[in-house]
Amino acid sequence: MRHEYTLFKRYKDAKNKKGVVWFFYYYDDDGTRKPKSTGKSLKHEAVAVVEKFLAQNDSKDRTLNEYAKTFFVWDECLYIKCQLAKGKRFSKTNATLRRNHLDNYILPQFGKRNLSSLNRVEIENWLVALKSKNTGEALSNQTKNHILYAFRTILREAEREGIIPYNCLSIVESLAVQPKTRDVFSQAELQKLFPSDLEALTKIWREEEYAYYFFILATTGMRRGEARALKWKHVIEDKKRNGLLIEESIKNDDSTGSTKTGKSRVVVLSQRAEEILEHWKASTPFHDPEDLIFYGSNGSRPIMGKTLQNRFQKALEIAEIKTEGRNLVIHSFRHTYNTLLKNVLPLDILQETTGHSSESMTERYNHPSLKDSYRRILEHEDAFDGLF
Repeated sequence: MRHEYTLFKRYKDAKNKKGVVWFFYYYDDDGTRKPKSTGKSLKHEAVAVVEKFLAQNDSKDRTLNEYAKTFFVWDECLYIKCQLAKGKRFSKTNATLRRNHLDNYILPQFGKRNLSSLNRVEIENWLVALKSKNTGEALSNQTKNHILYAFRTILREAEREGIIPYNCLSIVESLAVQPKTRDVFSQAELQKLFPSDLEALTKIWREEEYAYYFFILATTGMRRGEARALKWKHVIEDKKRNGLLIEESIKNDDSTGSTKTGKSRVVVLSQRAEEILEHWKASTPFHDPEDLIFYGSNGSRPIMGKTLQNRFQKALEIAEIKTEGRNLVIHSFRHTYNTLLKNVLPLDILQETTGHSSESMTERYNHPSLKDSYRRILEHEDAFDGLF
């Protein structure tokens, strides 16, 4: 590589000449003259970055394919091991998602490039125009942001290890995201989906287990993964009204982990939900404390997420729920729960039962804080009975 370079400055606000950032031109391995940002506003700091870059480029530079060979690969990625050792959360599901973005989008485009040759403008332009590998349609900004996050993380680690002097994506802003609103069910629609007659209920959901699973979702505000992880040991038996301890969740890859917030919480069952669980426990062959309440094959595995989605869509058809122009998803039960109860429950009680509370909770029900929480929620049992 030729070590000559030219230093020059640009303004973040070119019109008013504010916000200086120093750039430099350098020559790559092919002799091509290329611009690169130092990320610095002071000239002497920029010079130091350039000299470090040129000194390291000959001996340490490697392709993105080489550097990212095991990045986000569970049990192999040093970055993930480091995050976990620091006590930070990084799930296997997250690792799989990031690796998919790397394999499907980032590496096919930039894998053969040296890390030092990557530049912000080129990557940003590529990201904005990125299309789905499967459909050819433009990716959503949310997905593009996930891809940007994965790319940025890799380059940040390369910078930390001294392989590149500067992460060119550190100042790239995320794309604006317009969240797709999830619609809610009306009380009349909930009554159609969950008729009081057992035969009619089973006809809609085709099996008792699925009818009961979705009824628990609709009457507790639980997330789908939390309900998939429920075991009989999580039933809180109380002389006034039973409830559930929510402390685990099944992830998208079917592994078991903590709840989304990493905290446990308790919910009070409606009278009908309590009766349904009692009936189901008496009916199922799997009723030991460590057994899953809702299970897949042989009772040892949770219900598959794809199966739940299929049952949900079919139930909407059978119950003749209008879906045209509406975004009704399984998570809509949780949104409906919040919508119906927000005007009848105190905010702190609603936050506690849905897991949106910012207060610290411990991991087991026998701790006083969870017992106190259950007592506070139990005072409003009539609100849960009156959902629909």
